[in-house]
Amino acid sequence: MTMRALFTSILLSICLRGFTATVVVRVGLFDLPLAEVIDLKELMDNEIFERPRFTYMGTSLFCNNSVLPVIFKPICEKADAPQIFFMLREY
Repeated sequence: MTMRALFTSILLSICLRGFTATVVVRVGLFDLPLAEVIDLKELMDNEIFERPRFTYMGTSLFCNNSVLPVIFKPICEKADAPQIFFMLREY
């Protein structure tokens, strides 16, 4: 690999890293980092596997789960939390 190609690949990886750090998912009034939403989806997939009827009642159990990241706690306080979590799961 030439020095120019190495420099280009390093520069490109730095630019891409900065770009992915700024990707935000907007759902209603909530702006959430994409990385957190991906982690949430994984957590929800595990929760749904354990409790197939992840619905309105399941949302309160899910929100009380200590593993749920703090960034999603304000969503739990909303009346439409099940719909918001469902939309986030689609990402």
